[in-house]
Amino acid sequence: MNCRNIYLGRTGDPLTLARYSLFIAEYQANGLVVPDGFDPKSVDARAALLLSSAPIPDEHLGDKPITVCQISEAYREHAQIYYANDPQMRGKIGRITKFIDEDYGSTEAAKFGPVKLESIRNRWVADGASRPYANSMTNLVFQMFKWAVGKEMVAIEVYDRLKTLAPLRRGKTEARETKAVVAVPIEYVRLTAKKLSPVLKAMLAVHVGTGMRPSELCSMKPIDIDRTGPVWIYRPSKHKNTNKGKTRVVPLVGDVREAVTNYINRPANAFLFSPIESVAWHIARKRAARKTKVQPSQLNRQPKENPKVAPGTCYTKDSYRRAIQRAAEDAGVPSWHPYQLRHLNLEEIADALTLEHAQAMGGHSDATTTRIYAKIAEKKAIEAANYAPRLGG
Repeated sequence: MNCRNIYLGRTGDPLTLARYSLFIAEYQANGLVVPDGFDPKSVDARAALLLSSAPIPDEHLGDKPITVCQISEAYREHAQIYYANDPQMRGKIGRITKFIDEDYGSTEAAKFGPVKLESIRNRWVADGASRPYANSMTNLVFQMFKWAVGKEMVAIEVYDRLKTLAPLRRGKTEARETKAVVAVPIEYVRLTAKKLSPVLKAMLAVHVGTGMRPSELCSMKPIDIDRTGPVWIYRPSKHKNTNKGKTRVVPLVGDVREAVTNYINRPANAFLFSPIESVAWHIARKRAARKTKVQPSQLNRQPKENPKVAPGTCYTKDSYRRAIQRAAEDAGVPSWHPYQLRHLNLEEIADALTLEHAQAMGGHSDATTTRIYAKIAEKKAIEAANYAPRLGG
């Protein structure tokens, strides 16, 4: 089926509804075919007149059931605002709704049930999605329809029916399993650091010493660092448990503070660690290693105005991970990723001090999560086993 998306404006806006009404009229007058070269703005004059002179006609709206693609479009608009500072989540929602629209976009939302959602989930698995990732994608669909219930786009029975789709269980699905995350050996980290720019090396020092989540590390700003006391404290403005009203506290001591000090003198709302500076360092290093003289035309060459891949204003957890993995490859060590540093940090703290210390450092609201990182459950189980009663002979 050939489809064409026509953006008529924000959902619920009276001007959008007026445009829609006039568009439907042209669509029907043209034999149920979109007029060639139709531009939504071409009806704005008539739409304004319609709004000023009479109520918006609902003969084409009231009897039309809400479709799945209308819900997904409205949810994408909602995500642009709600997840304004989370491009990864916006991208994930975009991918999910694309799948849904391709298969069931024209389906009446009230008839979109667990069987249809399961068929979409099967597509994700067939495309290589892991079991946990497929479950997280499914949960986002639940979240989207729950939001639609709150906007009175669908009845709550639609959401309740969707929720009857059970998650994929380990060992009971063809979806691949992800490998358990383990701590990276500190020797690998030190060898990797030798291949990094000063900016990334500073990030690595902060990461090893704090065990922050990569997203918290990448979003560090001077305004979020309290330097009034003897110990500097980083309080991320946004973190995993922000919506739960939790405060995240990350002490910056020793070499972590030293690493931050070199980048703290920036505007209050600027990001500490800049990919632009890292790229500039790599370019300067390559020029210094040249065996032939740099020509004046090259020295005066201006950067491209619209390069295909321009460095951003800050690192993301993905760009940070890619930089680490490239450096690990250059260093000749097995590939590792930043989240393994979090495991390394929390395991060391739990072993040297207590689980409560690791929980505080990791910013976990539940000690059970800390045990996953610190391997405390296994250690406690072994200790318990040594004191368990014996049957004897």
